[in-house]
Amino acid sequence: MNRLLFAVALAGCWAASARAGTGVFRWGRDDGIDRGWLISVGGGMVSELEGEVTETVRPYYELIGRESEGSTYSLDDLGLNDRVPIFGIAVEKEWKYFTLSFEASYFRTDADAVANRDYYIGIDDDIEYRGKSYDHMMIPEGDEFTASLDSGLVEIDLAFTPFTFEPAESVALVPWIYLGLIGIFGKYDLDDGPPRGTTVYEEPPVEYVIGGQTDGWGGIGLPVLGAGGDLTLGPADGVRLVLSGRYGFFSYNGSTEHFPVKTRHEKDLDIDFDTYRLSARIEFPVSEAVDLFFGGAYLHFRTDGEVNALDRDPDEIEELREKFDKAFDFRMNTVTGFAGVRF
Repeated sequence: MNRLLFAVALAGCWAASARAGTGVFRWGRDDGIDRGWLISVGGGMVSELEGEVTETVRPYYELIGRESEGSTYSLDDLGLNDRVPIFGIAVEKEWKYFTLSFEASYFRTDADAVANRDYYIGIDDDIEYRGKSYDHMMIPEGDEFTASLDSGLVEIDLAFTPFTFEPAESVALVPWIYLGLIGIFGKYDLDDGPPRGTTVYEEPPVEYVIGGQTDGWGGIGLPVLGAGGDLTLGPADGVRLVLSGRYGFFSYNGSTEHFPVKTRHEKDLDIDFDTYRLSARIEFPVSEAVDLFFGGAYLHFRTDGEVNALDRDPDEIEELREKFDKAFDFRMNTVTGFAGVRF
């Protein structure tokens, strides 16, 4: 469906561009490129933040005839799904046929939570206990602990603007297709007080430290292909309302060897990602060379998929004893306001 929508948008752009230069069609972005720089700052709210990882099956358990009893972990378990403020900056440069844009934003969410079951967690920063380092941590059921997540979003897009459609005076539509790169990164911190013992979990046994404090980094970078457009209402030398929308997607099904994700062993990765953004802004001139603008935007991200062990022979499964296959789902929505200058 994603590919079909993009193909329709692409076909429409090329069909219309074939008529550009005649009547209401003109080649490229026709208005505003003499004031092609747009710089803005903004702030708002993360209106939805949901993330979940589910352990599905473990090949080693299937080999030895043991029932797979995977767990599900979510941001909700850690109390990190609340609405929180978000702040950002955006820079855009418009040319006749291309537009380059950069956006970056930051938010922090933290919580005091209570474990609703035993949490067994693999960690990045080892915990020291009685002279030994542990890379696995247990938070017992009923423990009060603190959790925090500092997150950043970065997006770089290059859009192609083949034509301007102007069916009436002071009404102009500029459709575009774009290729982008989106990065979603985060630094987490978990604190369950001083370490106070160890326990054994899994098969073969893995030693977990009970309690302690740890932090680490996680994130993902994805290419995005999409389409969108700007609808401008108002004269080029007066107050204008600009309505914008875009939709992008990415899909991958293959080996983790060809994808920037951290795994101990090569896995099969199946991932789908989509995003859309809707915005409106009012531009008003303050001189012949400078406009001011303000507006608002709604942004949506969602990615889901699976990470599964490769098909291996029994000897390899016995030797590697890989952990559970996993299914994941992450989604985020933001509502922001912004203000800036165009020159």
